[in-house]
Amino acid sequence: MIRFASQDPHMLDSVVAITAAYLLAVPLGWERGTRGAAGVGLRTLPLVSMGTCAYLLVSRYLYEHGIFDADGEARVLRAMMTGIGFIGGGAIMKDARHVEGVGGVTTAASVWTTGAIGASIAHGYYSLAAVLTLTSLLVVEINGRLAARHHAAGDRSDPSKGE
Repeated sequence: MIRFASQDPHMLDSVVAITAAYLLAVPLGWERGTRGAAGVGLRTLPLVSMGTCAYLLVSRYLYEHGIFDADGEARVLRAMMTGIGFIGGGAIMKDARHVEGVGGVTTAASVWTTGAIGASIAHGYYSLAAVLTLTSLLVVEINGRLAARHHAAGDRSDPSKGE
């Protein structure tokens, strides 16, 4: 029998989780989008976070109803991590602004991180997702500025080259 939203006792929890996955991915998406980061930004990162959250909510539902065992739920998480890595790989390959070296790595890591934000929310770890969002923003903003300053100083051994 098909269960409609009005009959699903988890519907409100699911809506809250998907909304939180969106809201916590938007700041990182905004930051990446304003930097013109390999076409990944305000649309892609929230979609990755919400999609990961939704897949893991479904996986949790299947586990709770005896369709999956705990290993099945873990397999879904591993598959999500792999798929998100594939999207990140596309961000690395697409960033043609860097003639020498590799570009788009920070954006690829941001894609992967937004997946972790969605996964954290799906499993009820809202505080972990919030901390991950904050620390990710600190990394891309503050560390990015430090790396740019280091590069502007003329040091060719800049560790951020290619990000």
